[in-house]
Amino acid sequence: MQQVQWFQQQLHISIDNFVWAVEQIPQERLYLAPRPNKWPVARLVYHMTRYDQRLALPSLQQWLGGPLPTVGTQEEDNAKDEHDWDDGNGHDIGTLLADFKAIRLQQLALFPRFTEQSLNEKHDAIWGNVSLKWVMIKTYQHTLEHTDEVLRAYLWWR
Repeated sequence: MQQVQWFQQQLHISIDNFVWAVEQIPQERLYLAPRPNKWPVARLVYHMTRYDQRLALPSLQQWLGGPLPTVGTQEEDNAKDEHDWDDGNGHDIGTLLADFKAIRLQQLALFPRFTEQSLNEKHDAIWGNVSLKWVMIKTYQHTLEHTDEVLRAYLWWR
């Protein structure tokens, strides 16, 4: 199997894995912090969607001739996200999960346009001069990281 196909398959599977993990959390706990200094699971879903909207999708589009994604400093982006999150008010978990799936499927729709050679092409990106493969690995790692965090919330909720 070619690497582009492998990444496409893994990123698609990771949608289902992340959503399944979120669905394991009881409704009454979705907007509560599982432990001190941890985000509620619903906030993680919001974060994943925002990451894919602002960074992952635009970064993939960059390799297809799009512009460099525009982001603020990490502090500015975090402050905006916290303001927009507003303690979860108005953020329905079903809508959050649907938005996450939709933005990830937009990314996956780009994969047929990538070649094995393009995986090694480097561009100046928000993370520095990195390859398309690096961007794909970062998106995959980010999903695994937060899937793990959701599962930890389920397993070790105290």
